[in-house]
Amino acid sequence: MTAVGRQRARKPQDKLARRDAILEVASTVLSRSQFAKVTMAQIAQHCGLAKGTLYLYFATKEELFLATLEGELAAWFDELGSVLLRRGEVTARAFAEAVVDSLAARERLADLLPLLHTVLEQNIAPDTALRFKRMLVAKIEAGAALVESVLPGLPRGAGVDLLLRTHALVVGLRQMADPPPALREVLARDELASLRVDFGGQLADTLTALVTGMTGGMTGSTTAAARRPPTAIAG
Repeated sequence: MTAVGRQRARKPQDKLARRDAILEVASTVLSRSQFAKVTMAQIAQHCGLAKGTLYLYFATKEELFLATLEGELAAWFDELGSVLLRRGEVTARAFAEAVVDSLAARERLADLLPLLHTVLEQNIAPDTALRFKRMLVAKIEAGAALVESVLPGLPRGAGVDLLLRTHALVVGLRQMADPPPALREVLARDELASLRVDFGGQLADTLTALVTGMTGGMTGSTTAAARRPPTAIAG
């Protein structure tokens, strides 16, 4: 257990630092499989805080998980954007593999995303939901501009749709690839091999097909005149 520190945070910057420290420590015990089991009291104990202190920063367990996911999502958008910006024009397959590789480096993000719409957004304050959605819109719009600039043939305005469909693929395939332990034992039977899902492989193949369809197959090289310059994602 790593304590966050019991000294009372009085200044706004101290409170923000305390909140970040709580998230850093608590993130080590936050996972999709443990969501229903873990309590705020257990998280507070793990952080070395009184439960009442934890509630000063996060009103519900869902809000705490959402804050963790928010940080993961924001960092993922920035990291993927940096990769695509360095590469410039990419093929559909290269884009798909960049997404898969970036998610492999952020296991917690892929693990928590399936909870977002079904659980985490069900017990949070409106202002918390609004802050999260505004962050998401900003990242998606900036990311959409970037993918439109690096994927030949992707129409202007289609980047948002591509990212939303990518999100749907990640959530759906992750749930299929990571079933509960009891179901995992059932799926281990040879007769059910066709139902087992390789998350990375299936995501790469499906996303490649999606991008190829959305770009009309134009994911090879283009002339300098036709190519849009890569657009950086705003921080």
